[in-house]
Amino acid sequence: MTAIHGRRTLEDLKLFRSSLMSLAAVMLTSGTASASSIDVRMNDIMASGEATPLAAMAVLKLHNGRPEYAYFSGFARRDQGRTVAVGADTLFRVASISKMVTTIGFMELVEQGKISLDQDVSDYLGFKLRNPNYPSIPITARMLLSHTSSIRDADVYNLPPGQKISSFFDQTHKLGAVNYHFAHEAGRGPGAYFAYCNLCFGLIGTMVEHVTGQRFDLYQKEHVLKPLGISGGYNVLDIPSSEKLATLYAYGPKGYEAQVDMPPLRGWSNAVLRDYRPGDNGTLFSPQGGLRISVNGLGRLARFMQGRGALGNVRLLSPSSIKLMETPVWQFDGHNGEGAYPISSYGLGVILLNGAVDPSGHPAIPYAGYHGAMKGHLGDAYGLHSGLWYEPEGGNAYIFVADGFPNDTSPKSGVYSSFSRVEEEILTTLSHIKR
Repeated sequence: MTAIHGRRTLEDLKLFRSSLMSLAAVMLTSGTASASSIDVRMNDIMASGEATPLAAMAVLKLHNGRPEYAYFSGFARRDQGRTVAVGADTLFRVASISKMVTTIGFMELVEQGKISLDQDVSDYLGFKLRNPNYPSIPITARMLLSHTSSIRDADVYNLPPGQKISSFFDQTHKLGAVNYHFAHEAGRGPGAYFAYCNLCFGLIGTMVEHVTGQRFDLYQKEHVLKPLGISGGYNVLDIPSSEKLATLYAYGPKGYEAQVDMPPLRGWSNAVLRDYRPGDNGTLFSPQGGLRISVNGLGRLARFMQGRGALGNVRLLSPSSIKLMETPVWQFDGHNGEGAYPISSYGLGVILLNGAVDPSGHPAIPYAGYHGAMKGHLGDAYGLHSGLWYEPEGGNAYIFVADGFPNDTSPKSGVYSSFSRVEEEILTTLSHIKR
């Protein structure tokens, strides 16, 4: 992978530390934090990062569906001596927030009666899928969407064109090998134990393709993104506004190193995909993490979820389907799950920040003093951390993308949660904006 290297220069310091590089749209009342004080705090977060300055930050707070605060700073990409600034329409690969958006498209098929959440997924995949260590327990879509299926990522969870997703589960993958994709321990069978799983959403994408006969990226574009007026998509080579696409960077010994979506863009060309048969391999376009979308687009998704399946005059899901996504399938009881993220309760493609203790021993809260019931999803990949957190049926929504985390260490632990320190600081700062 080609890397673009950069060092901190006078230009960088100006970019990261000057409040002139931020844009704020604020509706604040007296007696609360001012717009300028929030900007100053965001500038501090941007400049400090996780030991080195971040490459980019894009932040949006909504209240009752209306923008209350926005902040954009840093660069979307650097190439050929040109620096492109971050803006409201910059398209980031937002990592696991994609799971929630994938679930929205999937739930449309559930509403249409084309897929059942509790039927054996083998009926929708075109091959039999059972954990050989628990052969009598069917794996269901509800389990896949809630990370309780007993399937594991192992060493690889994406496959290129020409390979079938079923090959992940064939007889060449042996118990104890690094490429074995099933849990085998006692008490960790299908439906019994939470372990975060990206491959599960590759299987969800495969089910979408098998049932609809349509390639996953095209289905999501036609049935979710386009109806909601959202630019972007899961196929990096099919984004018409590619000039708005951000390169994701991680900070290393040589400065900011490009990780993904750097020019020239790399993806599956039409020539490569010409012979692809939908339903063979839903991992092609990374249903678990491959969505490119802007902060503005994430804001529209937050409004859609708060609107109980509708945005303006467009309804994609019934209120009952949204409620189902937000209903816990799994809740940590001290023994029935694992993971380093702030997840103590999970629905269908949705994290529930209920304040309960997560498997790392921290409360699942976005900021100190939180006693709410925000829902949404986080993202973490390629030097980027992202979040879309909303209060159901109106109220606040906190949305952010932060890029340029160090690539040689784990993010600094938060003070009061399993969020990273930067995430905690962003969410805490947004919580100080009161009407």
